[in-house]
Amino acid sequence: MTIDYDPISSLEAVGYLEREASFLYLVAVHSGYFLRRQYSQFVQCDRGAMPTRFLEKASRLHHLRVIECGQGRHIYHLASKPVYEAVGRPDSQNRRIKGDNYIKSRLMVLDIVLAHLSANILEDEASKVDFFTTQCGVRSELLPRSYAGRLMYFPDGFPILVSNTGVPSFVFFDEGQVTATRFERYLKQYQPLFAALGEFELVFVADNESNSARAKAAFGRFLPADQMRGVTPMTPLGVDHFIRFLAVRQQSEVGGQGVLSSDLKTLREGEGLYTSLEHQALYAAWKMGSSSEEKIRQRFLQTSMRATFSTVVLPYSYPTSAVQHNQPVHEGEWAR
Repeated sequence: MTIDYDPISSLEAVGYLEREASFLYLVAVHSGYFLRRQYSQFVQCDRGAMPTRFLEKASRLHHLRVIECGQGRHIYHLASKPVYEAVGRPDSQNRRIKGDNYIKSRLMVLDIVLAHLSANILEDEASKVDFFTTQCGVRSELLPRSYAGRLMYFPDGFPILVSNTGVPSFVFFDEGQVTATRFERYLKQYQPLFAALGEFELVFVADNESNSARAKAAFGRFLPADQMRGVTPMTPLGVDHFIRFLAVRQQSEVGGQGVLSSDLKTLREGEGLYTSLEHQALYAAWKMGSSSEEKIRQRFLQTSMRATFSTVVLPYSYPTSAVQHNQPVHEGEWAR
């Protein structure tokens, strides 16, 4: 989505400081909900009156709903439609009241965003569709989608980070499910896109170790390690082993050069494994320079995925029981 004006300036115009407006922009785009500690982290002020003044101002302007969570804890919901209009997202679902699990997942999203402020983040549906169809050449029918009154791509709304080399990093947020079923559904929904990309990263974010362990097992079933290494009948030890064998064999045959002891094992293994006519043809092409590491890799990884999977356990405690919504927002008000 293209915004033809500066949303930060629009928020400053009603009395927010630049840092306050910038934080509200992040909340509106990524989560809709936030905690006091998250604002404190953003402005790098753990204590003092600064967070209090910001919360009082946003409440006075009727931009927030306060959700009581017991034990003196609160969740703040950015629910004012004019704020979302100011950031170019008048129809954002983030301003809608949601259930406890959803709220927790959005708070986790905001924590990850705050930890990666300098990263290239695909923020919304439009930017994600554009990146994968235009820059990655993926057909739109392979993108994750659902139908809720209209066709929606990337319906989970989770941010996607893109590295400097263009590799996408998908992030799944687990808000405390007792099984890996929702993560397994996510993997199934994203499988066509993952296969079309070939290379990607996937980060599983949770707030406890046990869910991370279940996620690792689920991903292992979804994409076995052998498949990621390019293990095929022709490359039973993986494509990297075959490429290394080609290089070591060529080195050993050029001018009678010797082979390092560390490579001798690879050469001996390969001589017993790579004996078919197709192996010999690939080696001949390698020596002539008509084949390369990348071509060999593409040949044996064409039905595989080069994936990096990792887990992150957030060191935070999240309120999980919203008991009362206070200070309702007056939809027609921008400021008093």
